[in-house]
Amino acid sequence: MEEKLLKLLKMANTLDEKQDKLYAQIEYCADYTKKLEISIRRKKDFSYVERCSIMLLNNPISKLDSIIKIFEEYIGGANNE
Repeated sequence: MEEKLLKLLKMANTLDEKQDKLYAQIEYCADYTKKLEISIRRKKDFSYVERCSIMLLNNPISKLDSIIKIFEEYIGGANNE
């Protein structure tokens, strides 16, 4: 799971570098919920394009894979917006 989280962090940075209109926002709460919120937002007005929330307590490998696929689509550029 740690490898997937690291990949998400790297992809968030890549999204900001490659996109003029979008950026990623990642929030983590280390309490009993182990809640991870990942958002793709517009730079212009900070509105949400995509927003995912998962609980890491339940070992959500498949959910992390789905979020990685979403990031890959947005990193692709304006054609994928």
